[in-house]
Amino acid sequence: MDDFGEDIGKGFIRAIGYFLAEIFFGTICYWVGWPICKIITLGKYPASKQVVYLDDCSGRREGFWCSAVGLLTIIAACIVLAGHFGSTSGI
Repeated sequence: MDDFGEDIGKGFIRAIGYFLAEIFFGTICYWVGWPICKIITLGKYPASKQVVYLDDCSGRREGFWCSAVGLLTIIAACIVLAGHFGSTSGI
């Protein structure tokens, strides 16, 4: 009976991790990174007619790179908002 509860717990944690990764990284980070990629590449990347998947088995990783740029942007914004770069009074 203990193994059954442990398996249910592991499955529940995996499901939460999957949904967080899919929703946060695949959706939120993508839409934060998409306009930044468009601005940096002057509108060439990612293509507007392209269907974006994080792993579409075709060797193209446009969705991943836009999401990665978005994640880095969110992390940088959190650091700046936390005040780690704004104050030089400690020097």
